[in-house]
Amino acid sequence: MFRKRTLRERFWEILPGLQFWLVCFGSIALASFRPVWASVFIICFDLYWVLKACNVGLHLFSSYRIFRVHVTLNWLDRVKSLEADPNGFINKLKSDSYLDKRSVARTYFAKEAKRLESFFPTRTKRPGFEDIYHIVLFPFVDESVEVLSTTFDALMSINYPHEKMLIVLASEERAGEPAQDTARAIKEKYSGEFGNFFVTIHPDGLDGEIKGKSANASWAVGAILPELERLGIPEKNVIVSNFDSDTVVHPEYLARVTYEFLTAEKPYRSSYQPIAIYNNNIWDAPAFIRVVSVSNSFWQFTESSRPDRLRTFSSHSMTLQALSEIGFWKKDLINEDGFIYWQCYLHYKGDYKVVPLFVPISLDTCLADTTWQTFKNQYKQKKRWAYNVEYYPHLVPKLLFGDAPLWDRLYKLFQYVEGNFNWATASVLISTLGLLPLFLGGQEFLDSVVAYNLPAVTKNLMRVAFVFIFFSIYVNLVLLPPRPAKYGKWKSVMMYLQWLLVPFVSVVFGSIPAIEAQTRLMLGRYMEFWVTPKHRKGESTGLHMKEMKTNQDNNLTI
Repeated sequence: MFRKRTLRERFWEILPGLQFWLVCFGSIALASFRPVWASVFIICFDLYWVLKACNVGLHLFSSYRIFRVHVTLNWLDRVKSLEADPNGFINKLKSDSYLDKRSVARTYFAKEAKRLESFFPTRTKRPGFEDIYHIVLFPFVDESVEVLSTTFDALMSINYPHEKMLIVLASEERAGEPAQDTARAIKEKYSGEFGNFFVTIHPDGLDGEIKGKSANASWAVGAILPELERLGIPEKNVIVSNFDSDTVVHPEYLARVTYEFLTAEKPYRSSYQPIAIYNNNIWDAPAFIRVVSVSNSFWQFTESSRPDRLRTFSSHSMTLQALSEIGFWKKDLINEDGFIYWQCYLHYKGDYKVVPLFVPISLDTCLADTTWQTFKNQYKQKKRWAYNVEYYPHLVPKLLFGDAPLWDRLYKLFQYVEGNFNWATASVLISTLGLLPLFLGGQEFLDSVVAYNLPAVTKNLMRVAFVFIFFSIYVNLVLLPPRPAKYGKWKSVMMYLQWLLVPFVSVVFGSIPAIEAQTRLMLGRYMEFWVTPKHRKGESTGLHMKEMKTNQDNNLTI
């Protein structure tokens, strides 16, 4: 049930869609009546995107190099060493900053030693490693035992004391008895492997809720708070990881989060964000879908190297104390994973950040029984993600007039508005805008020098931007799990050729779903939460990528 909006809320809901359509029709009008002005705008817009592509490529390169270091470290050993002898740990970091063969690793160890030297004298009180518990939360609706078993098999391999892990499998009443049968089967199979295993049932139709993940997750965590009290576990000792049901975690994930919690300047004012890689069924997905999935991962890599821009996305972790203080996830929004950051940012008046972990989690790509249904599912998923413009009435006024520092608020407002605007407009404008003056400018414009040179200028600018795709191809191939035996070498060749689909994919699975999402919000045709179906055509390959493996027998300098 959708609540009635106020006029003020409707104003903010209309704004993002209105921006796109004004630019769309404005471009047509400008190309028709002022084709020279339109040409100048086109060149400037293309130049902007070339510079943006260069910037993204450099950040992707930087983030990937750091990632390659972090996935090789035994974070549990590092946590234990840090707790046992902080000075010895810092000295070991200094030693490794000279001895490690990798330049990126040497730089990281040196910076970390310097940071910790200044950190420990002013360290605020917090629980020690032995006192920290992790709630690992899996909201689900109708996912199969097969999908959930892959998730829990990975969780069993995690390099962290299992008795400190509190598993919550959060089911939905509306999914009926089959979902409860699934929950019972998973609990029976895995409950003995962890400290505690809880199954919650989120009631259907509660006031103030939409049917979505946020309502289920909020109910689940609230439901186990009495259990934590019974077990004598204080809220301040608990870190919550809210995972999608298909999340295959890196073996060092919880130890990595714990390390950042123990060394954070303000551990209760931080969320912890891994890099999502869509490898569980990547070899089974069509080429179009693989390009979409890899692009999503590259976006995570890029944002991880820019902490000022990084926001929570998909599966992530945060403290239970912060979660309780903000009132849990907002229950009437579809995209709770991103808005939880904004809830914390606004509640703590700007004193909140997202810490990049540079370790992977592996998720499913969109996949269905048929290729056409796979395309439909991917489109719906991207439309749901692009519907984060639903934040506008809740977020934009508070960023304009809130209590956080002014320039920080305005900078984050610009990032949010620019991101959604570009999501809808960039691919469409790049692919079509350059042609508009040539078609609409009239014969006088076609006879001009500007018209003669416009196609060549825009083509050359786009060629420069395309150069950075080659590094993307390299990263994609390095992160791939081994090719399943059922596929031949031609499948590997397609992993190269699929990048020719980027222009088409950018429009069909980028701009168009964003345009629809913004237009629906503008017209008041509100979306409901759509659960992406999880489908497999064989063994999950998420854990087979080499970055998902770690040598637990080695120590700090692996």
